[in-house]
Amino acid sequence: MKKFIGLAERAFRHGIVYPLFRLILNNPVSNRPLELQKIRKLLILRYDRIGDLIVTTPIFRLLKKAHPHLHIGVVTSALNAGLIKDNPNVDAVYILHANWFSLWKEIRRARGERYDVVLNFIFNRTTSGGILANLIAPDGFKVGQGDPKYQFYFNWLLALERSGSHMAETLSSIVREVFNLSWDDKELDFEIVVDEESRNSVDRFLQRHAIARRGTEVKRGFGYVVFNLSATDLVRRISARQAEDLARSLAGEKSFRTILIYAPGDEEMWKVATNLADTSECVSFPETGTASLLEIASLVEGALCVITPDTAIVHFASAMKTPILGLFTPLQGIHEWLPYKVRHELVTADARQPVASIPLEVLRKRAKDFIQSVLPSEN
Repeated sequence: MKKFIGLAERAFRHGIVYPLFRLILNNPVSNRPLELQKIRKLLILRYDRIGDLIVTTPIFRLLKKAHPHLHIGVVTSALNAGLIKDNPNVDAVYILHANWFSLWKEIRRARGERYDVVLNFIFNRTTSGGILANLIAPDGFKVGQGDPKYQFYFNWLLALERSGSHMAETLSSIVREVFNLSWDDKELDFEIVVDEESRNSVDRFLQRHAIARRGTEVKRGFGYVVFNLSATDLVRRISARQAEDLARSLAGEKSFRTILIYAPGDEEMWKVATNLADTSECVSFPETGTASLLEIASLVEGALCVITPDTAIVHFASAMKTPILGLFTPLQGIHEWLPYKVRHELVTADARQPVASIPLEVLRKRAKDFIQSVLPSEN
């Protein structure tokens, strides 16, 4: 039945949806670079995962640097919007609501700005990005990437080579090609602007536990390591046994404290954290409720290092220049989502094996060695 539904959906898209959109949409094909200085307003579609938005932040900054008067709008998810609400290089944020009424209000608000150019940075949902770009900017110049069958959604459809570059570098290459710009990839630093309320919230938590941010350990308490227990993809997830074993190993160290974080709704890892509640050197953040993304960013910013199987936390740490011990698997593409421009080491599972297969003794040893390498000198 599942196979039949998939075939029916494909037939519907190719037999009805695509031909209909080809008739309705009017997007003359062009692959000539645009002159950025002549563009008033630019919209970027970036409503996928948390890490995808973080790796896009240098693009906002470099576009503003090239054209300070350019108005930059970003379409993002409700979850991720807080990450760029105070970004000085973003002029407008539009939320892709799940509610149709709220979504249409946001589309109309964006449409009212009359964007000259739309860049679709949604790589795996070309149809949704194409439809959204045309609804918001029917007369604008629309740039996408993907299979030639999607050309009708865009004026310029790029074919990307993604086999060896980090995602930040791929996005940079798109913008450079479209606007004929030049800059060095050394400028591709991620950026998260943490507001005072979020920073103060984290500071109060740290003070309650006599824990100090990186660089202030001697004056205010012990430094800390952030251990993220959760991962979105099944092949990246660590097992409950790995999580508890490594956390208890870290808690046994007396030169730092360990702070556990896990995704909202991750009941398995919530249970692990609860089991560790009696471990005096190991605490969970937040203590109650759910932390905001900016609070997570602030917590990561002050850490000696982070240990994580999830690439979203990798990107938080890359943005905050916090050393990373990443737990990876060859079952998923690694190069696009590696730690970027920050000190790091990787613990990688064997070929065709998930992160959960990494032996406990390997995790303990690699974590201990890495943390020792980042601990501040006593001198």
